Amino acid sequence: MRLTQIKLTGFKSFTDPTTIHVPGQLVAVIGPNGCGKSNVIDAVRWVLGEASAKQLRGESMQDVIFNGAATRRPAPRASVELVFDNSDHSLQGAWGQYAEVSIKRQLTRQGESSYFINNQPVRRRDITDLFLGTGVGARGYAVIEQGMISRIIEARPEELRAYIEEAAGVSKYKERRRETESRLKDTREHLQRLSDWQGELSRQVGKLEKQAVTAEKYRELQAELAHSQQLADYLQWQEALAEADLRTQQHEEAQMQAEAVQQQIHTLNEHLQTLRQSEHEQQQQQHALNQEYALLREQMARVEEQLRARQAQQQRMQRDRVQAQAQVQKIMQEQQQLDDEIAVLDEEVQAQQAELAEWAMTVAEREMQLPEEEQRWQQMQAAHQNQQEEYNRIQREHALKQQQYQQKQDALRQHEARLAQLREQLEQLPLPDQEAWQTEEQEAEILQQQYDESEAALGGLEEQVADTQRQVQAAEQQYRATNQHYLTLQAQHDTLADLLRQHNAQDVWADTPFADTPVLWQNVQAPEEWQHALSVVLAQRLHARALPNDASADPAALPVQAASWIDTPIAVSRKMQPAQALIHQIRSSDTFQAALHYWLDGVLCAPDLAYALAHRNQLQGQQVWLTPEGHCVDKVGAVLFDAHQSQQWIQQQSRLDALAEQLDLARPQAEQCDQEVQAAREAQQNLTQQYHAAQAQHRQYAQRLQALHHRLHEYLSQSNQRQLRVEQIERECARIEQDIRQWTAQCSGLADDIAALEESSAALQQQTAQGADAQQAQQQAVKQAQLALLEANRQYGMVELAHHKQQQRLTHLQQQRAECAEQLAEWQERQTELALLDENDVGLDELQREQWETWNDNAGSLQEQLAVGQQHLAEIQAQGQEGYAQQQALSARLPELQAAAQQLLLQQQEALLNARRFHDSLQAASADEAALAQEARQRNDLDALQQAIRQTQQAVSSLGAVNLAALQELEQAKEHDDYYRRQSEDVQAAIDLLEEAIAQIDHETKTRFQATFDAVNDKVKTFFPTLFGGGEAGLHLTDDDLLSAGVSIMAQPPGKRNSSIHLLSGGEKALTAMSLVFALFSLNPAPFCLLDEVDAPLDDANTSRFCKLVKQMSAQTQFLYISHNRLTMEMAEQLIGVTMQEKGVSRIVAVDIQQALQMAEQVQAA
Repeated sequence: MRLTQIKLTGFKSFTDPTTIHVPGQLVAVIGPNGCGKSNVIDAVRWVLGEASAKQLRGESMQDVIFNGAATRRPAPRASVELVFDNSDHSLQGAWGQYAEVSIKRQLTRQGESSYFINNQPVRRRDITDLFLGTGVGARGYAVIEQGMISRIIEARPEELRAYIEEAAGVSKYKERRRETESRLKDTREHLQRLSDWQGELSRQVGKLEKQAVTAEKYRELQAELAHSQQLADYLQWQEALAEADLRTQQHEEAQMQAEAVQQQIHTLNEHLQTLRQSEHEQQQQQHALNQEYALLREQMARVEEQLRARQAQQQRMQRDRVQAQAQVQKIMQEQQQLDDEIAVLDEEVQAQQAELAEWAMTVAEREMQLPEEEQRWQQMQAAHQNQQEEYNRIQREHALKQQQYQQKQDALRQHEARLAQLREQLEQLPLPDQEAWQTEEQEAEILQQQYDESEAALGGLEEQVADTQRQVQAAEQQYRATNQHYLTLQAQHDTLADLLRQHNAQDVWADTPFADTPVLWQNVQAPEEWQHALSVVLAQRLHARALPNDASADPAALPVQAASWIDTPIAVSRKMQPAQALIHQIRSSDTFQAALHYWLDGVLCAPDLAYALAHRNQLQGQQVWLTPEGHCVDKVGAVLFDAHQSQQWIQQQSRLDALAEQLDLARPQAEQCDQEVQAAREAQQNLTQQYHAAQAQHRQYAQRLQALHHRLHEYLSQSNQRQLRVEQIERECARIEQDIRQWTAQCSGLADDIAALEESSAALQQQTAQGADAQQAQQQAVKQAQLALLEANRQYGMVELAHHKQQQRLTHLQQQRAECAEQLAEWQERQTELALLDENDVGLDELQREQWETWNDNAGSLQEQLAVGQQHLAEIQAQGQEGYAQQQALSARLPELQAAAQQLLLQQQEALLNARRFHDSLQAASADEAALAQEARQRNDLDALQQAIRQTQQAVSSLGAVNLAALQELEQAKEHDDYYRRQSEDVQAAIDLLEEAIAQIDHETKTRFQATFDAVNDKVKTFFPTLFGGGEAGLHLTDDDLLSAGVSIMAQPPGKRNSSIHLLSGGEKALTAMSLVFALFSLNPAPFCLLDEVDAPLDDANTSRFCKLVKQMSAQTQFLYISHNRLTMEMAEQLIGVTMQEKGVSRIVAVDIQQALQMAEQVQAA
């Protein structure tokens, strides 16, 4: 697979549709700085899926869209397409079957990004997966942008590992592992959810079993309730039918009365209709006479208007005759002037035509002379250009030989200096310090022991911190429970207090002078079981206020609504009360003591209603039994109390006092729990601080131990490196001596070639100067001939323009002459029309005056007929008003009768609807009406039946919320539980399968990574000396775990013993990075490689070695590179020039080097 085309539209500076053809294996992109060369590399990275605007030298992704120039509008979208030749079907997957594959990306200013493969919409991931494992990608090693060489060599170990993984094809395994881990995580979460659901189902099954028992009881009560309701509906159905019959009879009587009144109204309506018809006929006659009279008046007015208009028209016609005569005379004068001017212009046009013919002949003669002079000048120019090209070729060859000679001399001097430097380095190589190495080893043993002790202490503190955390949680939980209890009591207390305050605010005594007097219910206490009974027996007296004796003397000061009070002080005789008296159960203030003894005299306490009924014969006088529920039993009967009507002011006041006592107890408990929480938190904080201090000390031991191990490793590495360095220097010295001998011989041959080229250049320069003088003289002759031709053309054009203007003027005058003739004919015709109109108007005036006199007589007769008709119409209207008054009186009575009948009808319909409703209810319940009729004869008391229905309903209500579907839900819950159990087993099997797949992926990844790492390391060791002319380099793993270990690179150029890659110069870093990149390419060749000015930091010698290596690798990989270096440009098979003639807009100029050389050879041979 190889790259054949790059298509750009609206991408950065490439605003116009641009196609870059890439036919060869070595293609160079050249051009001045800032013309947009690097935008080509950015375009390739962008279409391969780059999502970071920073990597594309922008702040946002919309920056890649052309933003406009001085004469260009911003582009609406950016589009880049790469076309690949896949005839070898090296691409994998579904797209590998196509011989040509194109990938395209589009981005609009609205941020919509689209990807296409062979014009089919795809995802960004599809494009990424297409090139996985090939090195091609937005962050792959096949695209090397500006500054990326230095970033590769200075990258972190994790970043370098990514390049090795891409070369090993592990990236697709990592993607599969990531997807598998994601599925494994989702599967485990699903398993946990299944477990939670199973637990919830178990709890639901227990609840549903209890609900099923309640549902069965509910069905039995509902069946009993339905039967009772059917019997009640049957009885109500029969009652509704009887009521409907009664209302039907009453409705018929009312209907007959309404019909009699309606008949009288109908007779009056017929009489009124006859009167309205007479009135209508009389009005029509009046209307016809009015219309006839109005028509006569209108005709008379029209004739008068026509007479006045005709007089005005005769005056206008007289003025028109005078104006027409003047226009005829004026047009005849204009015709004479136009005839004279046309004759003069005709003579001038004839003269200009003759002059135009003479200048046309002059132009033709000079046009024939100019090509001859131009042909002679072109022949001289071609001969001079050939001489100049030959001279330039000799100069380029001379410069190339001179440069080669200078390069050889510089290389000789460099090699001689390098040879002396290597020999000096060999003598100065230091020996390792064995004593320092032993000291570091002893210190490492001591630190290891301290590290182990610190780790043990840290573990103990961690357990203490966890225990303290649990204590804090327990204290906080106790505090939350206590505080919640306190807040609940406080809320209940505040709510009850607000309720009592609202009641006091609504008191009828609030607006009286006695608003602050004591109230009974606030000053009485009783046991909780008798509080309700006391409220019942006192009733409204609970709100009684204690007033002074003289308060009732002023009724105006008392409330206007229902109220109760007692006079204080009051003298009431107190007699002995039995032991069972209610007064013994209560306590009150002295103010209300006497009143309570008076009100509660004879009220005895009974434990329940049965006791009171059984002992009612023991009562004496006005005594009554009072139960805790509020029921009262006396000798002659009983009063049962309804609980819904009770006023529990005494209970509420007692509850408020109890809540206040509980609040006093709960508040100290909450404060004590809060103090315990604070103490636990302080203990936790102290232990946490101790743990962090111990953790910091532990990290210091670890860092020092790691540093010592690193230094020991460096000591051992330096010893091995010294031995390798000695061997390397010896090999390099032998190679340099051989190169010096070869280059000395090459310099001698280059000197002879340079001398021969200088002699040829001097002779050809003299010939070129002579040809230039002759060419300049002929060029002057051509310019003279061109000026003469231009002058003749100018004169011809001026004469032709003047002739054209005169011809247009003549045509215009002739058109004006024709228009004048037409206007003269029109005015003469107008004079004839005016004469005819004047003759016709004389007879018409007399005829219209006679007709006006006749119409005036007829109008007087019509006015007399209108007066008689108006009098007859008034008599008819008076009769109609009298009949209408009688009809209104009857009509007012009719709605009352109809409303009464309608009301009876509504009552009858209501009874029928009730009967139908009860009957529909029976039919909906499929009731047996015969059986209900027989049962109704025995149980015909509807009130007793409804009381039984209410009791059954209360029994149903006492069951509370009933789940009627409990049995069905119980069965479904058991089925769901079995389903979730089977699903859990399937999910667990899936988890085992995914874990096995991850283990297989890890094994494959380790195997591939290790093999690729070893192969790349070997290639780096081979390419590095090739690019540097010596030295050594290698890759190292930062960890033993092949799945996560980073990769570091160690490089030492010839003659250097640097301990870090960061100590190298910019050029050395670039060559080191290239050795790594080329090693990756040699192991896993990418289809193509993009290089953006990677040779910028290299000198000529290193550039030559770089070019040689690129040429070798171009046999397998296609290279597209950007460069300003002449040597790198010479290596290219095709040059693509990027220009910016228009500011801000890039354009492409392509040159095939092989075709250019062939053309140059053909010109030289000719």
